[in-house]
Amino acid sequence: MDYLPHPVRTIFISAAGYERSAQTNAAIEKNIQLSDPKLACQRDAMARWVQTAEQSGATDEQIADMQGRIRVFEMIAEPVLHSDECSIFDVSALLPKLPKNDISAFSLRDLVLPGDETIYIHLGRQEALIVDHEQDLYFEGAYVTQVDDEIGEDEVSTFRIALVLSDPEFGALAFDRPMGQTLKRNSDFVRFEIKHTNSVQQSFASMAQNGLAEESQVLTAPLKFYRAAYDLLVRSMIYLGQEGRDLELGYFDGAPERQLRNALNGDENAEQYLLENGFPAVQFVGRNIGPVPDLSEPYWDSEPVGFRI
Repeated sequence: MDYLPHPVRTIFISAAGYERSAQTNAAIEKNIQLSDPKLACQRDAMARWVQTAEQSGATDEQIADMQGRIRVFEMIAEPVLHSDECSIFDVSALLPKLPKNDISAFSLRDLVLPGDETIYIHLGRQEALIVDHEQDLYFEGAYVTQVDDEIGEDEVSTFRIALVLSDPEFGALAFDRPMGQTLKRNSDFVRFEIKHTNSVQQSFASMAQNGLAEESQVLTAPLKFYRAAYDLLVRSMIYLGQEGRDLELGYFDGAPERQLRNALNGDENAEQYLLENGFPAVQFVGRNIGPVPDLSEPYWDSEPVGFRI
Protein backbone atom coordinates (compact mmCIF):
# COMPACT_ATOMS: atom_id res chain seq x y z
CA MET A 1 0.00 0.00 0.00
CA ASP A 2 1.16 3.53 -0.78
CA TYR A 3 0.20 6.57 1.30
CA LEU A 4 -3.28 6.17 2.71
CA PRO A 5 -5.59 9.04 3.74
CA HIS A 6 -7.03 8.95 7.25
CA PRO A 7 -10.43 7.39 6.35
CA VAL A 8 -8.68 4.43 4.73
CA ARG A 9 -6.20 4.00 7.58
CA THR A 10 -9.09 3.95 10.04
CA ILE A 11 -10.68 1.00 8.24
CA PHE A 12 -7.41 -0.97 8.23
CA ILE A 13 -6.62 -0.47 11.93
CA SER A 14 -8.82 -3.38 13.04
CA ALA A 15 -6.92 -5.74 10.73
CA ALA A 16 -3.62 -4.39 12.04
CA GLY A 17 -4.87 -5.00 15.58
CA TYR A 18 -5.64 -8.65 14.89
CA GLU A 19 -2.24 -9.16 13.30
CA ARG A 20 -0.39 -7.44 16.12
CA SER A 21 -2.32 -9.46 18.72
CA ALA A 22 -1.21 -12.68 17.06
CA GLN A 23 2.39 -11.45 16.93
CA THR A 24 2.28 -10.42 20.59
CA ASN A 25 0.92 -13.78 21.71
CA ALA A 26 3.61 -15.56 19.70
CA ALA A 27 6.32 -13.40 21.26
CA ILE A 28 4.99 -14.10 24.76
CA GLU A 29 4.87 -17.84 24.08
CA LYS A 30 8.42 -17.81 22.70
CA ASN A 31 9.75 -16.00 25.78
CA ILE A 32 7.92 -18.36 28.11
CA GLN A 33 9.49 -21.35 26.37
CA LEU A 34 12.94 -19.84 26.89
CA SER A 35 12.37 -19.16 30.57
CA ASP A 36 12.93 -21.49 33.49
CA PRO A 37 9.68 -23.50 33.90
CA LYS A 38 10.22 -23.39 37.66
CA LEU A 39 10.11 -19.59 37.73
CA ALA A 40 6.50 -18.56 37.11
CA CYS A 41 7.28 -14.99 38.13
CA GLN A 42 9.89 -14.78 35.38
CA ARG A 43 7.39 -15.90 32.76
CA ASP A 44 4.76 -13.44 34.01
CA ALA A 45 7.30 -10.61 33.91
CA MET A 46 8.21 -11.46 30.32
CA ALA A 47 4.57 -11.50 29.30
CA ARG A 48 3.97 -8.11 30.95
CA TRP A 49 7.08 -6.69 29.27
CA VAL A 50 5.91 -7.76 25.80
CA GLN A 51 2.41 -6.41 26.39
CA THR A 52 3.76 -3.11 27.72
CA ALA A 53 5.99 -2.73 24.66
CA GLU A 54 2.99 -3.39 22.40
CA GLN A 55 1.07 -0.59 24.13
CA SER A 56 3.99 1.83 23.64
CA GLY A 57 3.86 2.96 27.25
CA ALA A 58 0.15 3.79 27.27
CA THR A 59 -1.98 2.55 30.14
CA ASP A 60 -4.86 0.14 29.66
CA GLU A 61 -7.29 3.03 30.08
CA GLN A 62 -5.50 5.15 27.49
CA ILE A 63 -5.49 2.26 25.01
CA ALA A 64 -9.22 1.77 25.62
CA ASP A 65 -9.82 5.50 25.02
CA MET A 66 -7.87 5.45 21.76
CA GLN A 67 -9.70 2.33 20.59
CA GLY A 68 -12.99 4.07 21.38
CA ARG A 69 -12.00 7.05 19.25
CA ILE A 70 -11.03 4.75 16.40
CA ARG A 71 -14.48 3.13 16.54
CA VAL A 72 -16.03 6.59 16.23
CA PHE A 73 -13.81 7.34 13.25
CA GLU A 74 -14.84 4.04 11.65
CA MET A 75 -18.48 5.15 11.76
CA ILE A 76 -17.50 8.47 10.17
CA ALA A 77 -15.13 6.98 7.57
CA GLU A 78 -17.49 4.28 6.26
CA PRO A 79 -20.01 6.69 4.69
CA VAL A 80 -17.18 8.92 3.44
CA LEU A 81 -15.58 5.99 1.62
CA HIS A 82 -18.82 4.44 0.35
CA SER A 83 -20.72 7.59 -0.58
CA ASP A 84 -22.60 7.73 -3.90
CA GLU A 85 -20.73 10.97 -4.50
CA CYS A 86 -16.95 11.18 -4.18
CA SER A 87 -16.50 12.69 -0.71
CA ILE A 88 -12.70 12.89 -0.40
CA PHE A 89 -11.21 16.18 -1.58
CA ASP A 90 -7.45 16.68 -1.87
CA VAL A 91 -6.78 20.43 -1.60
CA SER A 92 -2.99 20.18 -1.35
CA ALA A 93 -2.53 21.76 -4.81
CA LEU A 94 -5.09 24.46 -4.01
CA LEU A 95 -3.58 25.73 -0.76
CA PRO A 96 -0.64 27.70 -2.26
CA LYS A 97 -3.08 29.40 -4.64
CA LEU A 98 -5.56 30.58 -2.03
CA PRO A 99 -5.76 34.33 -1.34
CA LYS A 100 -4.90 35.89 2.00
CA ASN A 101 -7.78 38.34 2.28
CA ASP A 102 -9.39 38.70 5.70
CA ILE A 103 -12.18 36.12 6.20
CA SER A 104 -12.39 36.37 10.00
CA ALA A 105 -15.79 38.12 9.99
CA PHE A 106 -17.32 35.77 7.41
CA SER A 107 -20.35 33.66 8.25
CA LEU A 108 -20.57 30.19 6.70
CA ARG A 109 -24.32 29.84 7.32
CA ASP A 110 -25.06 29.80 3.56
CA LEU A 111 -22.12 27.60 2.54
CA VAL A 112 -22.99 24.30 0.86
CA LEU A 113 -20.20 21.80 0.20
CA PRO A 114 -20.05 19.18 -2.55
CA GLY A 115 -20.08 15.49 -1.70
CA ASP A 116 -22.10 13.80 0.99
CA GLU A 117 -23.16 15.07 4.42
CA THR A 118 -19.67 14.30 5.76
CA ILE A 119 -16.61 14.78 3.57
CA TYR A 120 -12.89 14.41 4.15
CA ILE A 121 -10.65 17.31 3.13
CA HIS A 122 -7.04 16.23 2.64
CA LEU A 123 -4.55 19.05 3.27
CA GLY A 124 -1.44 17.02 2.49
CA ARG A 125 1.97 17.74 3.98
CA GLN A 126 2.20 21.50 4.40
CA GLU A 127 5.26 23.05 6.03
CA ALA A 128 3.12 25.42 8.12
CA LEU A 129 1.24 22.46 9.62
CA ILE A 130 4.22 20.29 10.69
CA VAL A 131 4.05 19.89 14.47
CA ASP A 132 7.12 17.64 14.80
CA HIS A 133 9.64 17.25 11.96
CA GLU A 134 11.44 14.33 13.61
CA GLN A 135 8.24 12.28 13.80
CA ASP A 136 6.90 13.73 10.52
CA LEU A 137 3.79 14.67 12.48
CA TYR A 138 1.51 17.24 10.89
CA PHE A 139 -2.13 18.19 10.56
CA GLU A 140 -3.11 16.15 7.54
CA GLY A 141 -6.79 16.78 6.96
CA ALA A 142 -10.25 17.04 8.46
CA TYR A 143 -13.63 15.39 8.49
CA VAL A 144 -16.25 18.06 7.86
CA THR A 145 -19.92 17.36 8.57
CA GLN A 146 -22.57 19.79 7.35
CA VAL A 147 -25.57 20.06 9.65
CA ASP A 148 -28.66 21.88 8.42
CA ASP A 149 -30.66 24.04 10.81
CA GLU A 150 -33.98 25.73 10.08
CA ILE A 151 -34.60 29.36 10.91
CA GLY A 152 -38.12 30.19 9.90
CA GLU A 153 -38.37 29.31 6.22
CA ASP A 154 -34.59 29.38 5.75
CA GLU A 155 -32.04 26.59 6.05
CA VAL A 156 -28.60 27.46 7.35
CA SER A 157 -25.43 25.45 7.78
CA THR A 158 -23.41 24.50 10.83
CA PHE A 159 -20.13 22.62 10.31
CA ARG A 160 -18.62 20.09 12.70
CA ILE A 161 -14.92 19.51 12.09
CA ALA A 162 -12.48 16.87 13.30
CA LEU A 163 -8.90 17.83 12.39
CA VAL A 164 -6.62 14.78 12.25
CA LEU A 165 -2.91 14.03 12.18
CA SER A 166 -0.58 12.28 9.76
CA ASP A 167 0.79 8.74 9.67
CA PRO A 168 2.90 8.65 6.47
CA GLU A 169 4.35 5.20 7.14
CA PHE A 170 1.10 3.45 8.05
CA GLY A 171 1.15 1.34 4.90
CA ALA A 172 4.66 0.05 5.61
CA LEU A 173 4.59 -0.23 9.39
CA ALA A 174 1.04 -0.68 10.68
CA PHE A 175 1.36 -4.47 10.86
CA ASP A 176 4.94 -4.43 12.14
CA ARG A 177 5.05 -1.79 14.88
CA PRO A 178 3.49 -1.70 18.36
CA MET A 179 -0.26 -1.17 18.21
CA GLY A 180 -0.02 1.70 20.67
CA GLN A 181 1.92 3.72 18.09
CA THR A 182 -0.66 3.10 15.37
CA LEU A 183 -3.54 4.05 17.67
CA LYS A 184 -1.76 7.16 18.85
CA ARG A 185 -1.07 8.52 15.36
CA ASN A 186 -4.56 7.85 14.08
CA SER A 187 -6.88 8.51 17.03
CA ASP A 188 -5.76 12.01 18.04
CA PHE A 189 -7.90 14.84 16.73
CA VAL A 190 -9.05 18.39 17.42
CA ARG A 191 -12.69 19.45 17.18
CA PHE A 192 -14.14 22.70 15.86
CA GLU A 193 -17.73 23.73 15.36
CA ILE A 194 -18.61 26.58 13.03
CA LYS A 195 -22.14 27.51 14.03
CA HIS A 196 -24.44 29.46 11.76
CA THR A 197 -24.63 32.10 14.49
CA ASN A 198 -20.85 32.63 14.70
CA SER A 199 -18.21 34.17 12.48
CA VAL A 200 -15.13 32.27 11.31
CA GLN A 201 -13.07 34.03 13.99
CA GLN A 202 -15.55 33.30 16.78
CA SER A 203 -15.70 29.64 15.78
CA PHE A 204 -11.98 29.18 16.28
CA ALA A 205 -12.67 29.47 20.01
CA SER A 206 -14.65 26.22 19.79
CA MET A 207 -11.36 24.32 19.49
CA ALA A 208 -11.46 21.26 21.73
CA GLN A 209 -9.74 17.92 22.03
CA ASN A 210 -10.65 14.44 23.11
CA GLY A 211 -8.76 13.05 26.09
CA LEU A 212 -6.28 14.36 28.64
CA ALA A 213 -3.09 16.19 27.80
CA GLU A 214 -0.93 13.09 28.22
CA GLU A 215 -3.16 11.20 25.76
CA SER A 216 -3.02 13.66 22.89
CA GLN A 217 0.01 14.78 20.92
CA VAL A 218 -1.87 17.72 19.43
CA LEU A 219 -2.11 19.42 22.81
CA THR A 220 1.63 19.99 22.80
CA ALA A 221 1.51 22.03 19.59
CA PRO A 222 1.79 25.83 19.74
CA LEU A 223 -1.41 27.72 18.98
CA LYS A 224 -0.05 28.90 15.62
CA PHE A 225 -0.40 25.38 14.18
CA TYR A 226 -4.07 25.21 15.09
CA ARG A 227 -4.68 28.64 13.62
CA ALA A 228 -2.85 27.79 10.39
CA ALA A 229 -4.71 24.50 9.93
CA TYR A 230 -8.08 26.06 10.73
CA ASP A 231 -7.46 28.99 8.40
CA LEU A 232 -6.41 26.81 5.44
CA LEU A 233 -9.29 24.43 6.02
CA VAL A 234 -11.94 27.17 6.14
CA ARG A 235 -10.54 28.87 3.03
CA SER A 236 -10.65 25.52 1.23
CA MET A 237 -14.26 25.01 2.34
CA ILE A 238 -15.24 28.43 0.99
CA TYR A 239 -13.54 27.66 -2.32
CA LEU A 240 -15.34 24.30 -2.57
CA GLY A 241 -18.66 26.12 -2.27
CA GLN A 242 -17.92 28.48 -5.15
CA GLU A 243 -19.09 28.36 -8.74
CA GLY A 244 -16.45 27.13 -11.18
CA ARG A 245 -14.39 25.25 -8.58
CA ASP A 246 -11.70 23.10 -10.19
CA LEU A 247 -12.24 19.39 -9.44
CA GLU A 248 -10.46 16.49 -11.11
CA LEU A 249 -11.48 12.92 -10.26
CA GLY A 250 -8.62 10.50 -9.71
CA TYR A 251 -6.71 8.31 -7.24
CA PHE A 252 -3.67 8.73 -5.01
CA ASP A 253 -0.28 7.57 -6.30
CA GLY A 254 0.42 3.86 -6.00
CA ALA A 255 -2.87 2.51 -7.35
CA PRO A 256 -2.40 -0.50 -9.72
CA GLU A 257 -2.26 0.90 -13.25
CA ARG A 258 -4.61 -1.54 -14.99
CA GLN A 259 -7.30 -1.22 -12.32
CA LEU A 260 -6.76 2.54 -12.30
CA ARG A 261 -7.39 2.84 -16.05
CA ASN A 262 -10.49 0.69 -15.80
CA ALA A 263 -11.85 2.67 -12.85
CA LEU A 264 -11.36 5.99 -14.61
CA ASN A 265 -13.32 4.53 -17.52
CA GLY A 266 -16.25 3.79 -15.21
CA ASP A 267 -15.61 0.11 -14.38
CA GLU A 268 -17.39 -0.37 -11.02
CA ASN A 269 -15.55 -3.63 -10.31
CA ALA A 270 -12.23 -1.83 -10.69
CA GLU A 271 -13.45 0.98 -8.44
CA GLN A 272 -14.39 -1.56 -5.76
CA TYR A 273 -11.05 -3.36 -6.12
CA LEU A 274 -9.14 -0.11 -5.63
CA LEU A 275 -11.25 0.85 -2.61
CA GLU A 276 -10.71 -2.52 -0.94
CA ASN A 277 -6.97 -2.14 -1.48
CA GLY A 278 -6.78 1.31 0.06
CA PHE A 279 -7.35 3.58 -2.94
CA PRO A 280 -10.70 5.37 -2.80
CA ALA A 281 -11.69 7.83 -5.51
CA VAL A 282 -10.47 11.37 -4.79
CA GLN A 283 -11.48 14.77 -6.11
CA PHE A 284 -8.24 16.71 -6.64
CA VAL A 285 -8.94 20.39 -6.12
CA GLY A 286 -7.21 23.31 -7.81
CA ARG A 287 -4.62 21.44 -9.86
CA ASN A 288 -5.60 23.14 -13.15
CA ILE A 289 -5.92 26.77 -12.07
CA GLY A 290 -3.77 29.73 -11.15
CA PRO A 291 -4.05 31.95 -8.07
CA VAL A 292 -7.57 32.25 -6.68
CA PRO A 293 -9.08 35.78 -6.41
CA ASP A 294 -10.10 37.12 -3.03
CA LEU A 295 -12.69 34.91 -1.35
CA SER A 296 -16.19 36.26 -0.77
CA GLU A 297 -18.56 35.45 2.07
CA PRO A 298 -20.91 32.64 0.95
CA TYR A 299 -24.48 33.72 0.21
CA TRP A 300 -27.33 31.35 -0.59
CA ASP A 301 -28.56 33.48 -3.53
CA SER A 302 -25.19 33.05 -5.23
CA GLU A 303 -24.88 29.31 -4.53
CA PRO A 304 -24.98 27.57 -7.95
CA VAL A 305 -24.51 23.94 -7.01
CA GLY A 306 -24.90 21.47 -4.19
CA PHE A 307 -27.91 20.42 -2.25
CA ARG A 308 -28.92 19.91 1.34
CA ILE A 309 -29.51 16.45 2.76
